[in-house]
Amino acid sequence: MISMLKGEVVFIAGKDLTVMVGGVGYLVHIPDTQDSPLKCGQEVLLYTALISRDDSLNLYGFFDPRQREIFSLLLNVPGVGPKTAMNIVSQVDSNRLLDAVVCEDIVYLSSLPGIGKKSAQRIIFELKERISKQYQPKGKVQETNLLEDAIAALVALGYSESQARQAVSGIRLSPPKADTRVEDIIKQALKVLMK
Repeated sequence: MISMLKGEVVFIAGKDLTVMVGGVGYLVHIPDTQDSPLKCGQEVLLYTALISRDDSLNLYGFFDPRQREIFSLLLNVPGVGPKTAMNIVSQVDSNRLLDAVVCEDIVYLSSLPGIGKKSAQRIIFELKERISKQYQPKGKVQETNLLEDAIAALVALGYSESQARQAVSGIRLSPPKADTRVEDIIKQALKVLMK
């Protein structure tokens, strides 16, 4: 397995680079690099994935290890091949894609290149559990978990579920902060309930 390449770019053809490493030129397929155009003679560090097929060996390179991770995850989904996975990695933020899978955002996933509604559902089915174990989602899922935990705590303190939900519904966590704690939400809800 070739995990990483560091060398000089000697040839560029579209989304393909030839990288010279120790006197050997490696042909590497890369994501679209409109943000940072590469030039011949430039030194690059690429995190790579080698895909072996019956008739070929293809090397895919990424500037960020997270992109390679996403690429590898997508290849585990039936019907998603290297070309589709590379197109997705080229056009999306890695964290946004992970959030979409964990939050089951079919609309967003089906808007990605080469992905329809059925493929989006398959991506969620195949990857959600695996991603959830390794990745803490941001945004809506985190906020919902905090609010539900606060409601459960208020019910344990003797309030009815409807009272707890009503008190917590008035609390806004947009955008949720990484340091937001359930205790803070409970304190705010108790202030509402004491009025």
